[in-house]
Amino acid sequence: MKKLFVIIFISLTGLISAQSSSQLLIEGSQQEAAMNAVYSPDGTNIAYTKSGYQGIWVYNLKTQMKKQITDEAAAGFGFKWSSDSKSILTRVAKYEDLKRFNAVKVFNIETGESKQLTDYKTMMPYLPQWADGDTKIILPKKTQDEIFTTDKSKNNLNQNSIVVFEKNNKLIVKNFSDNSEEIFEPIKDAQYINISTSPDDTKMVFEVIGGNMFVVNTDGSNLIDLGKGNRPRWSFDNSKIIYMIAQDDGHDFTASDIYTINSDGTGKKNLSNTADLIEMNPYFAPDGKSIAFDVVNDGSIYLMNIE
Repeated sequence: MKKLFVIIFISLTGLISAQSSSQLLIEGSQQEAAMNAVYSPDGTNIAYTKSGYQGIWVYNLKTQMKKQITDEAAAGFGFKWSSDSKSILTRVAKYEDLKRFNAVKVFNIETGESKQLTDYKTMMPYLPQWADGDTKIILPKKTQDEIFTTDKSKNNLNQNSIVVFEKNNKLIVKNFSDNSEEIFEPIKDAQYINISTSPDDTKMVFEVIGGNMFVVNTDGSNLIDLGKGNRPRWSFDNSKIIYMIAQDDGHDFTASDIYTINSDGTGKKNLSNTADLIEMNPYFAPDGKSIAFDVVNDGSIYLMNIE
């Protein structure tokens, strides 16, 4: 029997701060959790995945309807919307005799059709990214990066000429506007994860394994230590970073709260501040007035008004 997905309001007084309330958006369970909600740039849809990053679904905020885009393994890990909100780029996986193979695909959310850009390969450690105003897709590689041409035209929604990724414990900043490439090592011998570039291409935020979260300009200048933080993401106006501070016992998450901080390191604020709920994977709405996040306790996705 299919589950009925409805939007209801629930009070979290005593768990979430008295000034805040959360709206249950997508119901899940601990066995089949809905997670990793990501707004489309136009704010009309939220894409999300399920436990183990299996598959991608799209939820329409106006019609309150959802549809599955793909059921492929690992599709929900690190997927990215196109700036026109019509496509989702991701790396999918399949297994043969316990061996993992990956391929890059682009999904059309209106038709559900997919375009496979690469063969299935055993060695694909990096995630693909939109580049050069979404006219290209780059797949970083240990050797020479692969670049694919898309069927999209440049527009004023997002020029995204800067692409940032990690190689050999260094940050690579590739600029498609002048075909330049810079290599930075902001912190010596650090391992960088969860790198995110600001929408205006001027800054990047990242975590250091075993260390803190940092912001630095994409020219390598002005490194700022933001303190502890996990899975940072930018607001659409470039001013703030949303993230979580999580704790685990080596196997499972035991606690997590959601925070925002200004890009200059000031104004840190705990948005959830709960004793019992484990809130994770926050994402700003394009208008900055609310956030989407998932709660490990019940495997569901919620919206929170943060004005």
